[in-house]
Amino acid sequence: MKKRGLFFVMIVMATLAVIWVPQSGCSKDYSFEGADTTAIKDSLNLPPVITPPSQPFECGLCKETSEVPPGTWNFKTGNLYLCGSTTNSGFIGTNLTFTLFGPSACSIDTGLVMTVYLPEPFNESKFNVTTTRAAFYYYDHFGTNDIFISNSSALFTVKVLSYIYTTRIASGTFEGTVFRPNGDTAYIREGRFKVLLK
Repeated sequence: MKKRGLFFVMIVMATLAVIWVPQSGCSKDYSFEGADTTAIKDSLNLPPVITPPSQPFECGLCKETSEVPPGTWNFKTGNLYLCGSTTNSGFIGTNLTFTLFGPSACSIDTGLVMTVYLPEPFNESKFNVTTTRAAFYYYDHFGTNDIFISNSSALFTVKVLSYIYTTRIASGTFEGTVFRPNGDTAYIREGRFKVLLK
């Protein structure tokens, strides 16, 4: 009889443990939802949150010039003139595709990435080579979407004005329709670049 009673007590304890353990995670949570937390933030002396602009902005560092210095890019869109430098550029795999990218002069969090698919190999000096096969991105590290992005449904043209084989310097222009994150279009015009293609 003692064994049967002990067995019954152990079954009851095990059953209660199984029932109680999952329920303990469902205890009431307390939070400040709906509360005014500005006083708490002020008392912590936290720096203000700066929301980056969803649109590109023009800064005083971009000045229009007739000459494009090596390792730079610039373009216009609407009333804006945007410019920057390249942190990397070069051929991808073969001499039929090259890319250039780098931050804007105004912010290291925005910048340009452009990949150009050439219609002929650049295994010697070339002049006035035009292609409509290019990928253009004006990125924003703060957001989940690029500020501007090209799309195969809209024309985007790159013209390599000159590629000097001995120096590996390529100079060119670009223009075309790009898309904003909300689906609206913008037009990139008078784009220029001058890069070393390694």
